[in-house]
Formats: sequence, structure tokens, C-alpha cells
Amino acid sequence: MHFQPLTAPVIIGGGPAGTAAAIRLARAGQAPILLERNAEPTHKVCGDFLGADAISLLLDLGIEPASLGAASIQRVRVVHRQQVAETSLPFAALSLSRRMLDAALLQRARAVGADVHRGTGVRRLSRGEAGWQLDTSAGPLNASTVFLATGKHDMRDHPRPGTHTGAVGMKTYLRLGPRQTAALAGSTELYLFPGGYAGLQPVEDGKVVLCAALRHGRFRHWTELIDLLTAATPLLRDRLAGAEVLLARPLAVAGIPYGMLRRHAGHAALFRLGDQAAVIPSLTGDGIAIALHSGSLAARCWLDRQDAETYQRRLAAGLAGQMLLATTLHTLAINGVLQPTALRAVSLFPPILQWFAAATRIRRPLVQQSSPATGGLHPA
Repeated sequence: MHFQPLTAPVIIGGGPAGTAAAIRLARAGQAPILLERNAEPTHKVCGDFLGADAISLLLDLGIEPASLGAASIQRVRVVHRQQVAETSLPFAALSLSRRMLDAALLQRARAVGADVHRGTGVRRLSRGEAGWQLDTSAGPLNASTVFLATGKHDMRDHPRPGTHTGAVGMKTYLRLGPRQTAALAGSTELYLFPGGYAGLQPVEDGKVVLCAALRHGRFRHWTELIDLLTAATPLLRDRLAGAEVLLARPLAVAGIPYGMLRRHAGHAALFRLGDQAAVIPSLTGDGIAIALHSGSLAARCWLDRQDAETYQRRLAAGLAGQMLLATTLHTLAINGVLQPTALRAVSLFPPILQWFAAATRIRRPLVQQSSPATGGLHPA
């Protein structure tokens, strides 16, 4: 199959960032091509947490996560060995698997007019005299502008800084016993251990998600990590007793450059979205919100005939404070020496958890819909 050259952006990646951009462009009268390498919905290494900012953005895009079965989250617990600090969240939150969320977003993008191609991967992205050349599994494709939204997986020849020394992320889904399901209901739990942290929370259909973020090389096997956590943390040991593992093997991704925030595009016609633009540490639970926000902002900038450099500066300026705080928290959370002191502090003053949760949200999510445009920026 050979695509024809087009003027609207080509979007590489069908996660929250890419679909948010596609939906907003299509609503504005454009017809973006969106290429998603997976033919069917898949699980992703992600905490599945939807804070108030993510929910607001999703509703504006026409997605109601509660109607998809998302689990309600009202409380947060931070655990280190026998210590537990707990408080209510300062906002309404939900939890929904990426497999469910991505499928709904892709369906929505197609419904509003985006040209969605599932099962089409991009092997190489290169710049030529006529613009961008994409070597895809379905044939060659030319584009004036590209939105790069490949999540935690870098495009060949377009790597993010810090991936060689970045963190490792792991994830699986479980079904807990009835007593532990009831005890966890409405809560997200963060377990600290030397070199990393793990999160446990409900998702749709009575399942729970267990994720971990750890220093590169800290553990070689998922079972080694689980053995350490359950031996050292009575609460997690109780939670996982008799649990049914729902995935044949855990999901894993390496080289996650936590704290990376792009301030420059590198090319006026290459917009970097989601984790290709900013990688917030997982413990904040705001990665999906940033992805949705970046896709919305990229679409708005393109429709307003602003180039990728302008978009990247605007995105970085809006996220800088949030990213700095999140990176500082991440550094403290994985430090085995500081973890007990940090837990004692939040145990004595639980509202600090509420402040951290609120301060690591996007302050002004881009939810306003762009006015329909007849064209966009197509820099050579």
C-alpha cells in the first residue's frame, strides 16, 4: 500500500498523546493520518492512574472513563516496611487500564474523522528535500509535519537523552482475594524499597494493577523484586496472598529517562508528544495527563500556524515546575537511606501527601477546542 502525500500532520503512535492530537485536529476540519503499530488493543507499562487533570482532558475529548468501568480512587497510602502513611486525595481520581483507554481513544479518533491505521509500524523516519519520509510496514509515506507520539519506545535515529541510564518499569495485573479486594478498594498504594518503588491499585472489572519503577540493574527478575517486597512489607504480602496473576508474564521496559523535559524541537516540523517530550516519574500518576495535554497543545499550535519549536517551548514552560518537584520526589522515593525519614515525616503530617498530589498535576490542562482551520503550518 502506498499513501499519498498530504498536508495534515502524520501522527506516529496511538496512545493518549497521539489520539488526543488526532481528535483535536479532526474536530478542526483536518484529516490527520494516525499510525499505530499494534493491530489490537494491548497493555502498556503505565500506572493506569487518571487524576483530575487527565479526567478533564478526556471528557473534553469525548471520553467518559467512568462509563468504561474505571475504578474510583479516593485515598493514597505510602508504605515502607511496617510504616504506613495514609490520607485522602485532594481531587477525584479514577483508574483504568491503558488497554481499555487506548482502545476508546482510537475509536473516538476514527469517529471524528482521523484516518487511523492500526497494525502499521514505522521503521524509520528521515528528513529529505520534500519533507519527512516514513518507512512504514504498509509502504512509504511522505509528510510535511510529523507528530512523534511513540511513548516509551524511541524512534530509530530520534532517541531521547538519558535512555542508556534510565530506569526500568515493570507491570502486571492481578485478581486479589475477596478480603484484600475490599481492603484496597478506592485506594492507591505506593510501596518504597531501596532503589525503587511499586504501586498497587484497582482498575476495571475487579482487577488490580501492580507496577514498579526501579534503578537500571537493581533487579534482574520480576520474581526477585516481588520476593523482596513481600518479605519486607507485611501489607503487600497480605495483599498478594493467594492472588491470581492475569498476565502470562509481566510487561517490562528499560531506559525510561525520568525527569526528561524537551525544551527544543530539533526541527520546526517535528512535534514530540507524550513521553517523547516529557517523562514525569511514575509515582506522581500524571503521565497520562501530560500525554493528553501535549497532544492537545501540539494540535492547537499547528492549527495556529506555530512551529514545533514554539510548541516545545510552551509545553516545557508549562510543565517545568511540576517536573522539577516530581523529579525531586522520585529521587527521595528511591533512596533507601532517606525512605524511613520521609515516611515518618508524612506519617506525622499526612496533608503533605495531599499537597504533593495537587502540586504535581497540570495546572491548566488545555481543554478548549481549537477553532476550525483551513490549513496549518507546513514548514519545509
